[in-house]
Amino acid sequence: MVTTTRHCLVALALALATIAFIHDARAADTPAPIRLDQGWGTAQEHTFYYLTQGTVLMPASWLLALQAPDGNPFASSDHLRRLGFIYDDNPSADNPHGWPIGFAVQSGPLTGGVPTVGITCAACHTSQINYRGHSLRIDGGQAYIRLDAFKSELTAALLATGRDPQRRAEFESRAVAAGFPKDRIAAAFNARYRALVASAKERATEDASATPAGPGRNDALAIIARQLFKYGIAVPSNTNKADAPVDFPYLWNIWNFDWVQYNAVAHQPMGRNIGEALGVGAVTHFVDPATGEVSPLPERWRTSIPVRNVYAIEALLTTLKPPHWPSAVLGPIDAARAARGRTLFAQNCAACHAVRALRDSPHEEWTLKVIPLEKIGTDPRQAENFRNTTYDGSKLGLSTHATAAEGLLYATTQIRDQAYHDQKVPSQEWPEFDGFGRKNLVAAPCGYKARPLVGVWATPPFLHNGSVPTVFDLLSESRPRVFHTGSLEYDPLHLGFVDAAGPRAFTLDTSVVGNGNGGHWFTNDRSRPGRIGRGLSDAEKFDIIEYLKGASYETYPRVTVSKPDPLPCVASAY
Repeated sequence: MVTTTRHCLVALALALATIAFIHDARAADTPAPIRLDQGWGTAQEHTFYYLTQGTVLMPASWLLALQAPDGNPFASSDHLRRLGFIYDDNPSADNPHGWPIGFAVQSGPLTGGVPTVGITCAACHTSQINYRGHSLRIDGGQAYIRLDAFKSELTAALLATGRDPQRRAEFESRAVAAGFPKDRIAAAFNARYRALVASAKERATEDASATPAGPGRNDALAIIARQLFKYGIAVPSNTNKADAPVDFPYLWNIWNFDWVQYNAVAHQPMGRNIGEALGVGAVTHFVDPATGEVSPLPERWRTSIPVRNVYAIEALLTTLKPPHWPSAVLGPIDAARAARGRTLFAQNCAACHAVRALRDSPHEEWTLKVIPLEKIGTDPRQAENFRNTTYDGSKLGLSTHATAAEGLLYATTQIRDQAYHDQKVPSQEWPEFDGFGRKNLVAAPCGYKARPLVGVWATPPFLHNGSVPTVFDLLSESRPRVFHTGSLEYDPLHLGFVDAAGPRAFTLDTSVVGNGNGGHWFTNDRSRPGRIGRGLSDAEKFDIIEYLKGASYETYPRVTVSKPDPLPCVASAY
């Protein structure tokens, strides 16, 4: 009886300590943001924010138990806010731990029966804009999280835990109290810790070759290719450089686009989303981790990706509207200036950025112009890296010099087919799950796409790599060489964020590889590379800005075309 009572008291103490630890991680939130009418209510937001896509950071109990190296809870709201994550003010049963938007818990056979936590697309595609004490929530906007810093700090926290026996013992006690199986905790943590120690030199080399991304940017295509070719199939020589960070793209109307990603590489929604999940940490079984040998079929193509969830999120995005300019917060729109700006936009911008609806499409499909690199003149690194880097894909049955496009096309198709079978998606529903019956095509053009710009006011900074701070700068003949990102305080005059230095600011230097801010020039200098139009006066720039504040599809340039333009540098087969 005494022993039983002592055990109960110890268990109660551990449970209370864990509750206190978790309570610290759910510190009081900031005042509620203002929602803009984007067609979603709370239920739709919560689906987007918290429905898992199968990515895995770690067991959920570990994140609840983990300390940062300074001893504070890693998942405290103070810590994660410093990394740019934002929180929803509406409680949800799908977010029982009060984690930020885009942190999703997954349970069931796809994760081995232990609840895991992963990052969803909402973490990178939900944004916040501040102005004079007000906060605006932009669903589908480009987030300003520091994803690279988050990954580095998560690794540092796990290493600090493994190096300190007392810290590790306390972590394991909290993780078990939060639900992790006691008989598995030691072996599971040992495996994770040893893998991190063994890969430390490799991570340092990768970090040294990368261009620092900072808030709101990530070299997603390089990381997806690395996860597939280097880590997924266990070929260490399959390395690449993540030196082309791009803005997280905004999501409204992407379901209309015939090609997505800045360099127009993905055609099918399901294939694109499976590739995204691979890059963010979906569990794969391409090879046996003990031997590095290719796994037998069908295990080879099984992953943690729940395709029904992926389809549900993609279907939800078809109802997402661009954010309307909130005049009550950011100030009224000057109707006369906007009218002049509409004419200027039609004359100078619509040739590339108009809605180009495909005639006879079974749904509202828009074909986007992909502008060749030599014409647009913007930083070519992302498009060139994806097009020119090759990998040894022999373990996948590909060549020893396979491109990222070839590897992603093959892997995402096999993963999709296996998931449809395993998760019992009826064959007649496959075309709908794929997205409008589209084929899974992956291309590698030598150019960047020009998308319609309704709602662009809410998406600074600009160009595909975020190298231009405001729309006014984008329309000008000179641009800041160095500026700071990280502030969410909005500048409604120039359409961008305030350039504010400070301890949390990131210095974006456009002379660094991948950060170039040239091209897309409006200039009278006809010899300047990347010139796309004449120079604009300041008055004309402000007129265009005023139009973009209130642009809607009712007032936006639109044409109907019979077929898409060919992709530059791409053959007819993908």
